[in-house]
Amino acid sequence: MAENKRGSTAGKVATPKIAPQLAMQELDAALAKAIGARVKITTTIPNHTLQGTLFAACPITNLIVLNTTPPPPNPSSTLASQPCEYHTIHISKIQSYQIQSLPNDSPRSDSAGENGLFSMAKLDFKALKSREQATIRKIKERDTMKGKGVSKEAQEIFDAMARTLPARWHETSMIINDVVRIDSPYRVEDCKAPQEQAHALERVKKVLDNERRKIGEKAGRASGVATPVGMRKGG
Repeated sequence: MAENKRGSTAGKVATPKIAPQLAMQELDAALAKAIGARVKITTTIPNHTLQGTLFAACPITNLIVLNTTPPPPNPSSTLASQPCEYHTIHISKIQSYQIQSLPNDSPRSDSAGENGLFSMAKLDFKALKSREQATIRKIKERDTMKGKGVSKEAQEIFDAMARTLPARWHETSMIINDVVRIDSPYRVEDCKAPQEQAHALERVKKVLDNERRKIGEKAGRASGVATPVGMRKGG
């Protein structure tokens, strides 16, 4: 069926959505025949689609491996000559798939064996290490932005302060600009800083007072209770 459609659709073959009754073995076999093809796979995860070259399909584990690296801009280059990103997907997690181009639509690369399997591209361990370290840094940064053992209101105040000034948690105290400490219950009078940081202290107090007022007004609107305001001049 794929070979017949290829001539009429310029090398683009679409498969219908997988029926629920289709056995995993049949799907696995179908994908195994498409090794080396460019495919688009929609998983059972909402709004999750992957596109790439089908690298392998295992009938024993019911797993497929998809190389999502875009095709090289130079036709003479091969995927094996550049860093690649692989995704392993279980057959049961595939909702639908589409074969975008068959492996025979273009000359087989030198990296492909007789069975259509491609050699694994060389891994860039330096890039992987940098990626790992960046991920760890992000996790640690997120961790410093979440208070431990603090109330929802305290976290809301902290988040509001962090949008304006550099902020982090130290136990249950907020550290703003690395010089001002705000202790529970996080009022203006709870702000402390070294004497030489008086200017920074005043600025933080103003920001805190403003953010607490906004939070109070928001809470008042949510509860339907009007927030008292001062009387205007002239009436």
